[in-house]
Amino acid sequence: MVKKKSILIGLGNIGLNYDLNTRYIMTHAKSLLKNKNVKFVCGIDKSINQRKVFNKRYKIPSFAKLNNKALLNSNFIVLSTPNHTHLKYIQKILLYKNIKTILLEKPGGSNFNDFKYIKYLCKKRGVKLYINYQRLYDKNYSKIKNTFNRMTNFKGVVNYSRGLENNCGHVLSLFEKFNLKKTKILLLNKKENPDFFIKFSKGQILFLNNPRKNISNNEFELVSRNYKIKSFNEMNKFYIFKIQKDKYIKKNYVFSNKSNIIEFDQKNSQKSVLDVILRGNKTLYKDILENSYNTFKLINKIRFMVKNN
Repeated sequence: MVKKKSILIGLGNIGLNYDLNTRYIMTHAKSLLKNKNVKFVCGIDKSINQRKVFNKRYKIPSFAKLNNKALLNSNFIVLSTPNHTHLKYIQKILLYKNIKTILLEKPGGSNFNDFKYIKYLCKKRGVKLYINYQRLYDKNYSKIKNTFNRMTNFKGVVNYSRGLENNCGHVLSLFEKFNLKKTKILLLNKKENPDFFIKFSKGQILFLNNPRKNISNNEFELVSRNYKIKSFNEMNKFYIFKIQKDKYIKKNYVFSNKSNIIEFDQKNSQKSVLDVILRGNKTLYKDILENSYNTFKLINKIRFMVKNN
């Protein structure tokens, strides 16, 4: 495999900080450094403090601004800066024909129109665009997706925190297989991160926001005729319960007390993302991009309702 030559733009939490004092691979910096098929060219961040931490830990050059020399010496860009900067960076990056692949932090821009334009520009230039919804890249994602596909007439409740675009976006991307194109939304309030109700083509889910800013609280429970799925602890584990005959009441059914557990490797989430990108599976690439598009489209619809209802 020909090595990817990579620049990391953005040395914040997901770029650098999350795994500094662990053995896990939860950031872009460590995933790039640890992968033998990647040459880590440099890091970019305007914060001198973040660059000092990066330089000390990884012994790789870093700069305050993206420069021509670095861009000419790379073909793979990881962009983990604030959402409102994404389009500006993408427009500059795509001026360089040697750039072939971009990994962009979710949701992929400050608004859906930005994302559509970014997607259009990358397609026009023949650049592969990946969005960093980490669970979509996990080896066990297909298992939970197949379970979702078997569920009909389901009802559920989701608790989310820390933003509609941020953490709730992860939940919505998992539910994309419920067909986000055919949804009806009922807004329950007009808060920045609202409570809302979605009727999908196969069922309906209530979404409730935890307003506390410094808490990670993302969990859900879905119930259908034959399955029940619960997820706690930042949606890293999914507990799937099947229906069975009631031992005590004739012609009655209950959900089993024993569950099949599907676990996502969240502690090495960015390793999984990078591995998938480097393998270059075309079908998976298209599925992830379509999922990201449909997820942001739904978020945009909710945002529009908050502003205009």
